[in-house]
Amino acid sequence: MRLATFQPQLGDHCETTTLRNMIHHAGVGISEPMLFGLGQGIDFQYWDAPDPRRGVPMLTGRIEPAVVSRNACSALGVELRASQAPDSESAFAAAVELLDAGHVVGVSVDIFHLDYFSSRSHFASHYIALYGLDDSLAHVVDTGQQGGAQTLPTESLRRARASSEGFMPSPHLHLYVEQLPERLVTDTDAVLREQIWNAIRLTAERMTAERGPRRGIGALRRAASEIAGWSDTLAPADEMVQGVGRFWRFAGTGGANFRKLYHAFLIEARQLYEDSELDPFVEDFGDVRRQWDQAIDMLMAYRGADDGRKQLEAVAARLDAIADAEQALFEGLLVPAAKRAGEPA
Repeated sequence: MRLATFQPQLGDHCETTTLRNMIHHAGVGISEPMLFGLGQGIDFQYWDAPDPRRGVPMLTGRIEPAVVSRNACSALGVELRASQAPDSESAFAAAVELLDAGHVVGVSVDIFHLDYFSSRSHFASHYIALYGLDDSLAHVVDTGQQGGAQTLPTESLRRARASSEGFMPSPHLHLYVEQLPERLVTDTDAVLREQIWNAIRLTAERMTAERGPRRGIGALRRAASEIAGWSDTLAPADEMVQGVGRFWRFAGTGGANFRKLYHAFLIEARQLYEDSELDPFVEDFGDVRRQWDQAIDMLMAYRGADDGRKQLEAVAARLDAIADAEQALFEGLLVPAAKRAGEPA
């Protein structure tokens, strides 16, 4: 079974790309940055090393998997359905049934088992949009970096969906959206304008709250305080420090990619409202994004040797500066957002 009218929608991040494809096929074109912003997706989270032997924590730039989709759908008035099948056969049957009913199906997978993925590590919090499936082939949409629309053996998809290895696995999980509200289809921009400031308010409240050493600005400061010691605790330090930089830049989970998405969301929000209240925040967030890119450049250029700690101290200083900038930016955003959320569009 393959959806005849499906048109792949490309994106930068796996979950928002998947959500965009589900909503677009259901009848409304909404950009990936807008879905990410309405989904209150930006964050910083510190998770202990998935592999204790390697000692590198998982440092992510977003909220937990599937929460972005739930938040965005709630803002849009879209009913998002999620279910987790007990085994591979039930998961396959459920996907076929949803495709037969005309739905694009979002599925959680482990990238290790995807034939087209170059990475040979387990990461089980990846999402793809499934739009065709039979006994031999599966048709999916992944991020633009992974080639967009892809075809892979059904058995590979089965293994990827069944995996319980890697970061935050959700074996046999699938998502889909019900029929969209009529007003969202006929007057999309009005619905977006009614929801943007509230989404910004909720995001700013969360980002400025004290949430301990694992989430938010506190987690970013924790990472900054620990990173200089990596030159002494990681082996081989060169390979692992550079690997963190590559992960942040290319894997989607790290800092700059999500700052890029949120910056694009603020730009689109500014265009929809046609006023200048968001202008300074658009500019400031562009600077934050550039600082993240600089920190990643420094990690990827790490060469260790005698001055390894000094190099990482410079990265730590950059992350501290980013934490200060993000704290100030979201504190600033909270003021107009608290005033404007709930105003008529």
